Amino acid sequence: MSKSISKSLGDKSEFPKIPDEFLERYAPLVDDVDEFVGSLRTPLAKAFRVNPLRAEVEATIEKLERHGAKLKRCEWYPDAFVCEGIDPNSTMENFLGLIYVQELTSMLPPLVAREELTSAGLVLDACAAPGSKTTQIAALMRNEGALVANEPNFGRTRSLKHNLARCGVLNTTITNFDLLQFPKDVEFDVVFVDAPCSSDGTVRKSPNILRTWRKERSLKYMNLQKQLIRKGFELLRPGGALVYSTCSLSPIENEVVVDFLLRNFDANIEWTPVPHFQLTPALTEFEGVTFRPEVMRAARIWPHHNDTNGFFVTKIRKGL
Repeated sequence: MSKSISKSLGDKSEFPKIPDEFLERYAPLVDDVDEFVGSLRTPLAKAFRVNPLRAEVEATIEKLERHGAKLKRCEWYPDAFVCEGIDPNSTMENFLGLIYVQELTSMLPPLVAREELTSAGLVLDACAAPGSKTTQIAALMRNEGALVANEPNFGRTRSLKHNLARCGVLNTTITNFDLLQFPKDVEFDVVFVDAPCSSDGTVRKSPNILRTWRKERSLKYMNLQKQLIRKGFELLRPGGALVYSTCSLSPIENEVVVDFLLRNFDANIEWTPVPHFQLTPALTEFEGVTFRPEVMRAARIWPHHNDTNGFFVTKIRKGL
């Protein structure tokens, strides 16, 4: 291990040891190893967004500040706030659906498709529970059009249904398909595939991920992710947009999966900047494998760049 990496680890005994293998995999990919490791060791602040289907932003913020909340508005998403001083989960505003407590990176997939959502007639959120992105998508659609919230795990549809009702979502129906078995007789304007993954971008929220981290886990998820991104793409109408995302840092679960789609389908990645939020172009090669050049239009989110979790997101357009 390099001296720089070793120095970054510090001596915070309460934090799980960062595996050497973890650092050997990701250190060469980041611009600043010390900043990267330091961010992993910093607990993630609570964040939420005001729900425009239920509330007006300024009035809601005024109420929360009276409760003792110290809020920082996100310049890149005026409805989103970082919160200290109180737990937003415990507020009446959350109970009533005026706000939705959600990690900042989880808000990105709907935002990169915001333009499409304002005019979309039919949208699919393929892995919907517990409803964080689904309720945000419905809000960006202004409760218009039709949104299908698909959750393959029947037990999780209860929380999905509760959150849709709490947030005043009216344009959404819930389905309970394994996505790979989703009916083929429907074509969507926008499909969101927030794929199951190794979740190693969420260390700031769940440090214990480091205790069991193994790079081989990415291979297990990659095969499923390839099937899911393919199915999501097949469900698009010509010209429609697929948003693929994971909370993994692994190129095996991100660039490799997107490269697979590009090599097998008439697909085009669109670089979708989020003003005032730092996105890093995806990799063009990893461990000796070279990806299609267009893969770099996908976006990586490193935790030290925006004080968030790690994430990956891309918008892919289907050929006409």
